[in-house]
Amino acid sequence: MIDLASIDLIRAAPHIALHRGKTFVIKIGGEPMAQRAHRRAFAQQIAAIHALGSRLVLVHGGGPQTDSVQRQLGEEPRLIGGKRVTTPLALRALCMATAGELHGELLADLAAAGVPAAGLAGASAGLLVARKRPPVQTEQGTVDFGAVGDLIGVDVVPLRALLEAGRLPVVSPPVSDGSGGLLNVNADFMAAAIAAALGAAKLVLVTGAPGILTDPADPASLVSALSLEELRALETAGRVRGGMLAKATAIARAIEGGVARVHVVSGLDPRALLVELYTNHGAGTLVTREKEEASALEAIEVGS
Repeated sequence: MIDLASIDLIRAAPHIALHRGKTFVIKIGGEPMAQRAHRRAFAQQIAAIHALGSRLVLVHGGGPQTDSVQRQLGEEPRLIGGKRVTTPLALRALCMATAGELHGELLADLAAAGVPAAGLAGASAGLLVARKRPPVQTEQGTVDFGAVGDLIGVDVVPLRALLEAGRLPVVSPPVSDGSGGLLNVNADFMAAAIAAALGAAKLVLVTGAPGILTDPADPASLVSALSLEELRALETAGRVRGGMLAKATAIARAIEGGVARVHVVSGLDPRALLVELYTNHGAGTLVTREKEEASALEAIEVGS
């Protein structure tokens, strides 16, 4: 008699075969990392994906945690259009919250799950280099975002070395400015740039939302598949808001950089990442350059 677990493995087999040996970049945001139970469930899913033969690079952010540390240091966070105005104190808070506490916690959870993870900051070994963003025009007038950077260089040699050694690189902000300073770069943008530079098969954005919603206030409005054009139409219609705006930009950059598939999936559901990667129906949102690409790729995955 075949039990339910065996049936699930049989159904997942085409996906497992397709993903074996492929490189995925997976970015997890600060909201799913805020609770230990969510971090541990994420680490267990990563352990399973790694054991099934995929080569993984993790990138993490830490927006809510940076907000908390910044307030503890005596400064109220300021965000404009979802982007942090990074004062010297905000940069200090970012380093403490991400490269400090969160990075160590995630590495510890991965180690407990049996994952051979190795931690890197974006500034490590010239991995990522950014240029300070000049003042920009916004609806609130000219804004200087402070120590915020736009990526100008990606050197994936350190990542490839770790991957070839069977390790799983874990990358956190901040990023080098190339002159001895540090800059705040959005972790979604970091992940998109790394995915494009590595020629990754997938970029997966693990967030607090179940995926991309046509109505941000209604979890039931989840869209399972979108073309890049459809995503841009949602953005133009004002249906992509807050932190999802940065993710929409990251998705576009990854796809335009050659990444075939970008997934947005919940980090609050302890099974969502595995369901998204190893079932036909998925759990979040898949974005491809063209709508037809999603259908064709799914047909390959199910062996039709």
